[in-house]
Amino acid sequence: MAVHATTASLANESLLCRTVIPSVESISSRDLGWTSLLLDLHTGVSSNEPYTSVATPDPRVGVSISGRYSSDFFTRGRWRHDVHSPGSICVHRTGEEARYRFPVPDDINHKTALIYFPLAQLASAADHFRRAGQTDHVPSFNSVVDRDPAIAHVAFALLRAMSNGGGDLYAETVAAWLAVHLVSRYGPNASLDDDRNVGSITDSRLSRVIEFMSIHFAEPLTLEQLAAEACISKYHFTRLFRSKIGQTPYRYLADLRLDAARQMLVSTDLSVAQVSNACGYSAASHFSAAFAVKFGLTPTDFRSSRFDRQQRPQIRPSAD
Repeated sequence: MAVHATTASLANESLLCRTVIPSVESISSRDLGWTSLLLDLHTGVSSNEPYTSVATPDPRVGVSISGRYSSDFFTRGRWRHDVHSPGSICVHRTGEEARYRFPVPDDINHKTALIYFPLAQLASAADHFRRAGQTDHVPSFNSVVDRDPAIAHVAFALLRAMSNGGGDLYAETVAAWLAVHLVSRYGPNASLDDDRNVGSITDSRLSRVIEFMSIHFAEPLTLEQLAAEACISKYHFTRLFRSKIGQTPYRYLADLRLDAARQMLVSTDLSVAQVSNACGYSAASHFSAAFAVKFGLTPTDFRSSRFDRQQRPQIRPSAD
């Protein structure tokens, strides 16, 4: 059963945020084709003059990746001074312009990751946790610096996925987790536990999801599609899938694609770029990197080694 689900997209304003931040260098996930989440990594600062941020409706989380630095945030008529070190996070307010400045940092090459995800994702998570009788409310966060090891860990995982060419399913999974985490920890009902029955994923539903992934592995599958196949909430799907399979849906899909690619390299004369495209990769370079991590050889070297073994003459021991 094919499911045509739509995934919330980022606001155009989020794509502009990088242009006003006075960093010496920045790289972004936008070149990967992610629409469920945006990750910008900034290195250093080129100016300590105040600047005004872009007012984006999307939730935005900053994570200090390396180095120690300070930032000033203008609020309530005065400048507030914050100190950042690796692992510290800052949850920014949505839909508002804000003024910032960076004093001379202790480490001129400090790195900061900014993670944006669609406001609709946050609204969906808030509605999911809303109890009967409560008004529909999307939380708006105060700009606050905190220590949140879970978000810091996710930021480092996102950076690895960005460098390895991870797909949008990975980005969407992280965006869904971030939305739930922010609502449950920093939202108005943060002190309340969600005691509702979250359901389970039966073997028949699991089989249906796996069959769907096996047939459509070359397509840009979304978390909403997979959760819909299992007939459960996408906010619980990843955890329930992993409890049954031992892998996240993203990792399972990646293995499906790489196993199919290995078979194509052996049984067809398709080029590496054609195999990459046939297995759902947006770029052959990302495919080659993922293939090498899993199998220890690049696709080209793997194909060559298989060919050499098939063509190599067999040496029979001589009879005495």
